[in-house]
Amino acid sequence: MRPEQQTPENTGGTGSTTPNQPNTPTTGVGGPDFNVGEEPDDGITPMGCQQAEREFVPNIPTVFVLVDRSGTMFAQVGDTTPWGALRTGVLQVMSELETSVQFGFAAFSGRDTGVVAGTQTCDLQVPSVVPALNNRNAIATVYEPLGQPTDSKETPTLLALKEVAEQLRATDTPGDKYIVFVTDGEPDYCNDGNLICPPDSVVGLLQSLSATTDATGAPQTPIHTLVFGIAAPSTTISADVLQAFANAGAGLPVSFMAQNPGQAPDPNSVYDQCNGLPGWRAGFLESGKPDVRGQTTGTYVTDPALAGNAPVYRPDPTNQAALTDQLRVALAGVKSCTFDLGEDGVKVDLTRTDLGDRARVIVNGTAVTFDATNGWSMANETTVTLAGAACDMWRTPDMATSISFDFPCDIFVPR
Repeated sequence: MRPEQQTPENTGGTGSTTPNQPNTPTTGVGGPDFNVGEEPDDGITPMGCQQAEREFVPNIPTVFVLVDRSGTMFAQVGDTTPWGALRTGVLQVMSELETSVQFGFAAFSGRDTGVVAGTQTCDLQVPSVVPALNNRNAIATVYEPLGQPTDSKETPTLLALKEVAEQLRATDTPGDKYIVFVTDGEPDYCNDGNLICPPDSVVGLLQSLSATTDATGAPQTPIHTLVFGIAAPSTTISADVLQAFANAGAGLPVSFMAQNPGQAPDPNSVYDQCNGLPGWRAGFLESGKPDVRGQTTGTYVTDPALAGNAPVYRPDPTNQAALTDQLRVALAGVKSCTFDLGEDGVKVDLTRTDLGDRARVIVNGTAVTFDATNGWSMANETTVTLAGAACDMWRTPDMATSISFDFPCDIFVPR
């Protein structure tokens, strides 16, 4: 049950450790690249099943890259713009990971169309590409021609995130789901407002997306959000807001955000300042919280020490290599460490006390230990899970990665 390692193009058959030119990650499972013979280059003699192919297929994650297209993203910074540098990095990393990640793409901006019947309205512009494997070229076809919008300059973050979340929910795949959110500006309701109401609305939305149950208590697949805040002179979004978004998107506790730098957060200020704004009011009522002073759309901890510390990526658009590397590290982290037998028609006999001795999982040519916390284990009769160092090795962002499974035939039983 050993997949054959592929030699990535333009590497000469050797593993590249150059961050800007990593080899294409491979799983080597299924199809013409799958075999059960010995790999001469890993020094491990197979003892696995020779009578039939048994595939452990990785759960493919779906990642929607959502990019702020407001005016400040096109401000000149040295020889480039945040928009141009980001586009180069995104397309580069997509080309490296498109065989193991379903990528989608959207860019967003908006134009204020006023309040109609008590509701803030917006001409939301979200050109997008639905998620799929091997999607880099399709995304480039939409992404590359996009320039600065002429009449659509606002940052309607809440509306754009809702739009992308709906597309992710409609993606009927079993793997994890992510939004990579890239911005350089404070969010708004499609009209410039204060600095506290739109962030609270976004925090509430990201928390609801990352939850394992929906508003009715029914199970749902979480959508996690990775946050990139472009670090450029034109950037207006604060570090506190970015951290709040990152924690909410990761399902971690969120600390109250101060309205102004250096100002102590006031829990009452959100309701006091936002209750009269249609953009905030609609989302708050959807939260089901009591309609009284002191309430917020998002849920917060009052002690900052209890808040999470999810990563916030702050790429500098003038350093293309570093920007691309931050994208690479973040997106390598979404590669699934869970592998299923799928429709193979067999399952692993978990009653076997010698399972850890006879079955092996090899990552990057190295056999990993049978260990639920720092190696491989069976999550159930059909699912192999990597954990700890083994998962980190599989997700290595700057080199080719391969995985193979060497399971004896008699460990499998019909299901």
